[in-house]
Amino acid sequence: MRYFILPILLVITHFCNAQSGCTDPAATNYNSSATTNDGSCVYPVTHNAPLLKGALASDISESSGLVWTDGKLWTHNDSGNPSEIYSIDTSDGHTLQTVVIDNFPNTDWEDITADANYIYIGNFGNNSGDRRDLSILKVKKSDITAGTTVHVNAEAIAFSYTDQTSFVPSSTHNFDCESVFALGDSLYIFTKDRGDMETRVYCLPKTPGTYAVSPYTRYNVGGLITGADYDSVHHEVMLIGYLSGHTNPFLWVLSDFTGNMYFSGNKRRIEIGGTEEWQTEGICYLPGRRFFVSCESAGTIDASLFVSNESWMHTLYTPVLASEGAVSCYPNPADGVLTIAGINTDIFYKVLDVEGRVVIEGKLPAASNSIEVKRLITGTYFLETTDQNHVRRTLSFSRK
Repeated sequence: MRYFILPILLVITHFCNAQSGCTDPAATNYNSSATTNDGSCVYPVTHNAPLLKGALASDISESSGLVWTDGKLWTHNDSGNPSEIYSIDTSDGHTLQTVVIDNFPNTDWEDITADANYIYIGNFGNNSGDRRDLSILKVKKSDITAGTTVHVNAEAIAFSYTDQTSFVPSSTHNFDCESVFALGDSLYIFTKDRGDMETRVYCLPKTPGTYAVSPYTRYNVGGLITGADYDSVHHEVMLIGYLSGHTNPFLWVLSDFTGNMYFSGNKRRIEIGGTEEWQTEGICYLPGRRFFVSCESAGTIDASLFVSNESWMHTLYTPVLASEGAVSCYPNPADGVLTIAGINTDIFYKVLDVEGRVVIEGKLPAASNSIEVKRLITGTYFLETTDQNHVRRTLSFSRK
């Protein structure tokens, strides 16, 4: 019997020590004792005002999707427009290059995404719910050569919804789709549910073919989702949408989720507009917690490009410079271990590189003050700490 006691005690100890709760210090129900995020975080009402970069060219009046890839920003129009995608200047929105997709029409292109080798165009807009030719077009990046206008061919990833049984035109159906992003070997699409203001998530392979897909998760987003993107650096998803009539545009920021269960973690809604018409359709991440937003021409606003940053990340933080207190880290340069001095409470910490990418993060109890940094390469880093009073401090150090 003694051979079984130790494993059982270890399992019991593991579960006793693990405590789930809200681990985000920016939330109103932050639990400093929690070691595992359970997706319960509650946030204050937060507003963000993206800044106008410029109006898009006259031939991009219905910018319906955005993607940032290989240092270029791409967009496209939706239904009834030429089968073209456009590389646009990030400083003012003017067109740099036009890529014509010769072998597929723009039935209703609603979003665009990319991976290392391909650009994917979501030909899956379904306003009336009666389409049977939904697909995602796959374009090789290597086919997009230099030139003001380039012609390419695409492959099709065709699909249908297993849960759609009626194709009678309707204004209150749940089978429109305007959002997609690529992650790993899959494409994830988020529906625009007019019937219940929810969104459902479907997963498709990147391999051209014909598929029947079923939703594997859903969430009541309280609006119409029109765009999506994934931030691989911070493991975060951002959705954009609006209410009926293109008013009250908003973002959903999803974080701390498990695997591809994007609604299993924290879910934060950010209001970005008011009651005036603003048809926000495209969204994409940029390095350094920034993002672009695009809109179609609607109401008094022409199709335009906007930029913003995740300023809400620090809504409840009180920044304190290291020089104003007794907080320090040593040795500097660090070798295998970095020690923090001057903080006597439990803290959350992040180590970021010079491009703002999180390379190490975790929770440090008050009884411990050392972080292992031996896997970092030689260079300059920033240590960001947040204590139980939501005080955030940033220190810099070098790795030998």
